[in-house]
Amino acid sequence: MTGEESAESAAGPEAARPLVRSLRLGLDAPRTGPMQAALALACAPLDWLDAHRAGFLHADEEALLTDRLHARRRHGLLIGRYAAKCALAALRPDLDPRALAIRPGVLEQPVLSGASSEQNLGISLSHAGPVAVAVAFPEACPMGIDLERIRPANVALLTSQTHAAERRLLAAHLAVPEAERLTRLWCLKEALSKALRCGLTVPLDLLAVGGVEAKATGLGATFANFAQYQGLSLAAGNLAAALVLPRPPAVTLAIDAREWATFRHALAEAAAWEPGA
Repeated sequence: MTGEESAESAAGPEAARPLVRSLRLGLDAPRTGPMQAALALACAPLDWLDAHRAGFLHADEEALLTDRLHARRRHGLLIGRYAAKCALAALRPDLDPRALAIRPGVLEQPVLSGASSEQNLGISLSHAGPVAVAVAFPEACPMGIDLERIRPANVALLTSQTHAAERRLLAAHLAVPEAERLTRLWCLKEALSKALRCGLTVPLDLLAVGGVEAKATGLGATFANFAQYQGLSLAAGNLAAALVLPRPPAVTLAIDAREWATFRHALAEAAAWEPGA
């Protein structure tokens, strides 16, 4: 598997093909010099992932698929690993995805090992049902990514996990339903927690969003207690996603506008995606 093209061609008949899109990111970092990262989005049914898992799973990842694993968790594990391997393939097509293992760390964070260990690569991933996103990045530039379904039923819970100031901030910049605003706010916080490698083990107040602004790539965000990080938020259909990475002047992110538009369209496709459709 070497990214979007081979991932789709391996799927077989048109109706069985998964949705896969990848995108390389340019990172201009004055202290370390130019670097590259890669995003990937993948959507696939469980039966396809099971049938093709030998093409992207490391033996240690295969061992996680025990008979006691519920189908939903099995699907999440497989689609998350698949998206991660697509991101790694986009970033480093010379690496065999089967030689890379993504294992859970002590805080359940994904830890990459194998052929990439000499390259100091990191991975962050997230899934929502049959859809997953991942970002592969040099560890010199820590990143985090999150993906969530937008559900009106979650408004009360998400409201309880945010501050009124944050809610007013997003309401002033996003003329969208409350469920979407709150979900995008949550995604930014969770993506930050992944970039910090702490996960949601810290008080949520520490992850508060401090500012937002409209950008060509989506809604940009800064954080009240971590001024060295920036967030990028986007949504399509009933899916919301966020990417967090160091902010300028530490890192300047470069994205090809046409490729970014294609990636955003893929998120919309994934939101409406159904197996065999």
